[in-house]
Amino acid sequence: MGVVRNQAIKNSIYSYIGVGLGYLNLVLLFPNFFSTEQYGLIQLMISVVEVYGIASMLGLMNSVTKFFPFFKTDDKVHNGFLVYIFTIAFVGYSILTILYLVFRPLIIDAYIKNSSLFIDYFYFLIPFALFTMMLNILETVARAVYKTSLATFTREVGLRVLTTIGIVIYIFKIFDFRAFVIYYVCIYLVCALIILIQIIVSGEFSIRLSFKQIRKDKVLEMLKYGGFTLISGAAMITGVRIPGLMIGSMVGLSMVGVYYFYFYIASILYVPMRALSRISVPIIATAWKENKLEEIRDIYRRTSVIQLIIGSLLYVGIIINKHNLFFFIKNPEYSVNFIFFMIIGLGVMIDISVGLNSEILVNSPDYRYDSFFNVMLLIVSVVSTYILIPISGGIGAAFGFVASYFTFNFLKWLFLYRKYKLQPFDYKQLIVVVSAVLIYFVGNAIPVINFVFLDIAVRSSIVTLIFGTLMLVLKVSPDLSERFTVYKSVIINRFK
Repeated sequence: MGVVRNQAIKNSIYSYIGVGLGYLNLVLLFPNFFSTEQYGLIQLMISVVEVYGIASMLGLMNSVTKFFPFFKTDDKVHNGFLVYIFTIAFVGYSILTILYLVFRPLIIDAYIKNSSLFIDYFYFLIPFALFTMMLNILETVARAVYKTSLATFTREVGLRVLTTIGIVIYIFKIFDFRAFVIYYVCIYLVCALIILIQIIVSGEFSIRLSFKQIRKDKVLEMLKYGGFTLISGAAMITGVRIPGLMIGSMVGLSMVGVYYFYFYIASILYVPMRALSRISVPIIATAWKENKLEEIRDIYRRTSVIQLIIGSLLYVGIIINKHNLFFFIKNPEYSVNFIFFMIIGLGVMIDISVGLNSEILVNSPDYRYDSFFNVMLLIVSVVSTYILIPISGGIGAAFGFVASYFTFNFLKWLFLYRKYKLQPFDYKQLIVVVSAVLIYFVGNAIPVINFVFLDIAVRSSIVTLIFGTLMLVLKVSPDLSERFTVYKSVIINRFK
């Protein structure tokens, strides 16, 4: 856990800076200077592009991590691995682009009634998908060679800074909305090029193509694995994005904007999981290769507790500060729909509480089953959302999100437990949940201070102090306790 912890801390810093910038964009800028329909359009485009892009990559994101150790060579050519990966990706992108154009009439029919603005930007999604695909693959390559810091900085901070700049330019009317959309699409290309330059400068890869030493059996295994992870990844992304896609078709772009407003606030809960995942995945893959099941079990348990601790604090913190959130939201369409956050956040809490189960499964000898579980996520998401939206409108999509993630994670937990005797839960998770309920009541009982920033500081500090003390006294997470001891020693030594 030493390597995992050290790089995860650095990645977490970048991730939280990104969260702060994202909060600026999401809470202060988008709601106040864009209509809910305009914001809904941008989020609908992102939803389509994520499905489009993940299918284009043909399962390469997981393949890079799993198979790079088998291609790695001292001369940095790595048997043409980088060229091979990009060739497959661009072939996949070309196929998906053709299909996207062929099915254009069906797509228009689905959105013309409730989301006609989306049709005006139909062709923008073609370059958007290409740039997103490039960014995802290059970030994965950087992760495979343990060069995660700049890639994380670019994704979490750089992308959001460029978004902020674009919004400011739009506010001052230098851009109209159409120009802003073009700008937003192009910043993904800029970020992809930054990571590409880092990879080249680091000397970890050569673009020379050499197939002399490639083992055919390993190439075939990689293609087979990529096929399974394509199904898995496409089903996963579609399952996550299907609520927004169906809201756009069945309700309208304004409700898409509301849904994704709270979806992205809830995504703050994923920050510790993303930070741990970026550096843990190569270690998990190596552990499977060397059959170190106990090391995998240790990572599984520790990440579950850490993610639940941080996620619970953030989830409760946002709920008890909802009145402060409303202070910054001028559009009433957002403030009257806070229930979206509570429901979507519950789904995210279910997902993070099980640790890195997907990362463990997808790198295991039984990686094929990950495709099955992701397909189940997609099926439950489509069925539940389709049933619930006509009953309760956009909020039905949020309930569908919870139902799909509960089913998804329960099936993976059951499989890993029965197959490998791997499971992350013990009494510690119960302690975290009970403590979170306690600080919720404490936070709600604190009188409201009229000065919003002071209220946020006081309310958040009190619940954090109480929650953190409980976690340390009850010794819920050895890793967090160790970090606290280290930081305390550093502070004490500085004042001696």
